[in-house]
Amino acid sequence: MPDPSDSPPFEPETQKPSRLLWWLHPKVALPLTLLGLLLVAPFLYRGYRISRIPDIGDPFDVEAFGTVEIAPADNAMTQYALAVKSLRKPTGVAPDDYEKSEQGWTQTSEPLRKWLDDNQVALAEWRKGTERSQAVEIPPKDFRFSTIIEVTQESRELTRLAVLQAEQYADYGDLESAWGWLLASVRASRHVQQNGVLMQRLVGMSMFFNSADGIQRWSAHPAVTPDLLRQALSEFREADRLTPPNSAALKAEYLVLANTLRETPRHELMDYCFGVDGPPALQSTVLYVMGDPELSLKAFQHVFANLLSELDKPMRDRAPSVGGRFNLYDLPPGATHCLPAHELDKIVFSAYLARSTLPAYQQVGVAMDREAARRAAVSLLLACQLHHRLHGDWPAKVEDLVPNILDEPPADPLGKSGELMRLKRDGNDLVIYSVGLNGVDDGGNIDDSVGPNPNEALDQGARAKWPKN
Repeated sequence: MPDPSDSPPFEPETQKPSRLLWWLHPKVALPLTLLGLLLVAPFLYRGYRISRIPDIGDPFDVEAFGTVEIAPADNAMTQYALAVKSLRKPTGVAPDDYEKSEQGWTQTSEPLRKWLDDNQVALAEWRKGTERSQAVEIPPKDFRFSTIIEVTQESRELTRLAVLQAEQYADYGDLESAWGWLLASVRASRHVQQNGVLMQRLVGMSMFFNSADGIQRWSAHPAVTPDLLRQALSEFREADRLTPPNSAALKAEYLVLANTLRETPRHELMDYCFGVDGPPALQSTVLYVMGDPELSLKAFQHVFANLLSELDKPMRDRAPSVGGRFNLYDLPPGATHCLPAHELDKIVFSAYLARSTLPAYQQVGVAMDREAARRAAVSLLLACQLHHRLHGDWPAKVEDLVPNILDEPPADPLGKSGELMRLKRDGNDLVIYSVGLNGVDDGGNIDDSVGPNPNEALDQGARAKWPKN
């Protein structure tokens, strides 16, 4: 039996350090914490950015608005598409040939005359479409950034041809046929705008301005009779009623943005919005950390809710603009669910995709208001020319047209409540005008443009020429 005294003396077991204490040691914990923060920080930053703006949902019923079903036999765009297929491009046309043609058929160059002759088939197809009342090239719900609107783009050329055709008929003395082509061009300009995005609205405006110039020249022809002018006034006003509300183009544009942001990979969005071409992974990562496209989509909901609340109102009845970067409206509390304009302006500017795309919409209301004033001026011009045929002189004021020509004096779309369109004698001419976007009567200054666009004069209107042989 072993002697206990022979056993080695007892030594306490050495305690091994705890693993938890090792992880908590500053030399270990601090670097790991910093690493963790670096890994989590992008997600925290993304969450913070997105949380700054509430999700209010789509600013209108996108399904009801975006779904447009028109039978091909009733759709003006069906005929316009056929016309585009047979449309032949002009050859040998000098840059100033179009301006010369505005002085009448006798000043129209041979290349333009040949262009008109070459496109009689296209014009015949196009004219059939102008007799319809509904049009859609692409349903709004199907629009994306990449959507091509070929028929709309080519419609400008067809309108030019129609106005040339009117000039030719007027030169032949067939004023009724000439008016038919001008009316067709006005109706086509309305069709292009129906159910379309902002680009289609702008194309339609360009088509209308071209048509309006033709109507201005046609109405001054001494052979245009009172009966024909009365017919033209009625038919023009009927065509003008085809103009969609201002909000329609903006709603369609919202669908373009929403569809594109929801469906497009982030690196492609960078290319769409900024024209930046780089490693897709890096582009996607940058946008993800910045909260896009989710942040921009929420910003669009608020911005479009702000704009749509006012855009269909007469200019004088809209809420004042707060200015800023995006010209939002200063809405009264509770008017919509969107954030206040001054707060929204800052948030939108911080959203990369929204900041890069929204400036295109800053002038949407401005362009529509200009066209509204010009449409009112053309309608009034026809009425004044009718007055001249009946009485041998221009009316002194718009009230003189009531009740024999107009049911009521025409209101100024850009004026204050109760303000009417204005008339001003200028030699033998009569200037018919609205006060313009500044709301100030600048003496009928419809000729001096404040920008590169000739339609940006201080006052908006038209010039009625004294009919003479």
